[in-house]
Amino acid sequence: MTAAHVVHRQSARLTPQSDKAPAQAKIDDAKRLREIRALVRENNRSQIEEDVIICQIYMESRFDARIQSDSSTARGLMQLLRGTVRELYRLQNLKLPRAERRSDAEVFGAADRYHDSSEFLDEAKNIEAGTSYLQILIDRQRSKGAADPISEAYKDYRGVRNGIYFTKIKAAAEKLANAPEDMEILREMVR
Repeated sequence: MTAAHVVHRQSARLTPQSDKAPAQAKIDDAKRLREIRALVRENNRSQIEEDVIICQIYMESRFDARIQSDSSTARGLMQLLRGTVRELYRLQNLKLPRAERRSDAEVFGAADRYHDSSEFLDEAKNIEAGTSYLQILIDRQRSKGAADPISEAYKDYRGVRNGIYFTKIKAAAEKLANAPEDMEILREMVR
């Protein structure tokens, strides 16, 4: 005769339940906004107001320096295109005495290497490049006699002439000037 095998059931809970509610983590929502503001203050190479540049950066990258577009060559906080960097390099080259200028192929090669490098994602350098380019566009519009050179420069910057982009960031910037740490203003702008 064989002995019967008895199976015992476990009645205790294997995972004890906590009697405490989850802790609420306090997040400083405006910390990144303060960081970006300091970067813009130090690296803005344009006459455009700080809050407008901050709104532009949020609109372009949501303050993420590593973001990269899947559909274009846009990179960095200001989402600068390879063509934009080439234009900056080309204009710098033209400022040199003729004997020191490089060929377009050399200039564009250097611009492309910089655009594709990790150095280009440096937040300060990206802001310097983007705002330098904007100032070039503003100066061009001013030389054409534009009534509002900044608005016209943004149309060139975006490659869209309807003015909606600048209207949105300017309206948000006016609100941000009155509430400099209010992230909700930026979130509303992109909705």
